[in-house]
Amino acid sequence: MLSETALRIALATLVVIDLSLPRYFKRRYTPRGWRVSEGLTRLLLPERLFTVALYAGLLAFIIDPQWMVWSHVRLPNGFRVFGIPLSVAGLAGLTCAFHHLGHNLGAGSGTGEDYNLVTTGPYRRVRHPMYSAWAVLQLGYSLTTANWCIGVLFLAAFAAVVRRIPAEEAALAARFGDAYLEYKKRTGRFIPSRFPQPRKGMPR
Repeated sequence: MLSETALRIALATLVVIDLSLPRYFKRRYTPRGWRVSEGLTRLLLPERLFTVALYAGLLAFIIDPQWMVWSHVRLPNGFRVFGIPLSVAGLAGLTCAFHHLGHNLGAGSGTGEDYNLVTTGPYRRVRHPMYSAWAVLQLGYSLTTANWCIGVLFLAAFAAVVRRIPAEEAALAARFGDAYLEYKKRTGRFIPSRFPQPRKGMPR
């Protein structure tokens, strides 16, 4: 079994990679002058506040677990260790989602015109695989830290994401029209649709 120090080192490594990923892909693919569309700015505020609080809690735990001992939960060491590969799987999913979005990063939440509807890779069956992967990543963090405060902040941040998604999907429908509506019918929001509808022209 991993020691407390080893768990904190692994967690710190994951958090550094986690925070670096979006910066790397945004710098690589987001066009200069891109900004969040006016209608989504208010919806993003609670999500950002909860996320900042979440990572502040993670940082406090990594520096000194005693700072977060007031919200510690007794979990078997095996559960805490399992959080590490779970977070790695979440990071892998995030990387895959970012890679397939490429230059279309921000199509549902920002300004700009030169976008294509992405339906490849994880987007073939799921409309928001990035959020699904982020949830898996954060679940892993919650297990490894064995901390109910971090878990609650993760759930609050994810609830804010869920609240924002209808506005994001409406923006995508306005941008891509019938192509997005058809895509929406055959995909699940966070997990693959159990009974996906075939594309137009495909045999049933």
